[in-house]
Amino acid sequence: MKTKFVFCLVSWFCLLSIGVVRADSSYFVNGAEIMLSGNDVPFQKPKGAGQEQRSIPIFIPISAFLSNKQSIELDFYESIGDIEIIISQNGTTIYSLSENIRTSILKVIQLPQKLSGSFLLEIKGDNGAYAFGYFKL
Repeated sequence: MKTKFVFCLVSWFCLLSIGVVRADSSYFVNGAEIMLSGNDVPFQKPKGAGQEQRSIPIFIPISAFLSNKQSIELDFYESIGDIEIIISQNGTTIYSLSENIRTSILKVIQLPQKLSGSFLLEIKGDNGAYAFGYFKL
């Protein structure tokens, strides 16, 4: 009985020590999320015939993340069709791209190294859907 207790105690301590990883915040946090807002038009048309827009907030199937390497990662969660991505500063377009998003995909946009200041990220759908977010470099 005593041997079983000692064995269980030693096993328990071994399990506690397995997988202990030091969480380095610089490894996990390499930038900041760009909070996206949008209009009342969904990027993808409602599924099913005769469905109309409801009064609940529209889900934006995109997330944007600014990395410390001066790049923007756009994560498209689903197919949303033809879109235009525009990054501008004080009304001047810095980056523009037209794309057809057919599946969930991660797009990385590398920005020029010497940019600084406040910027506007816009994503426009061909059906009038619109999402935007502000970020600083």
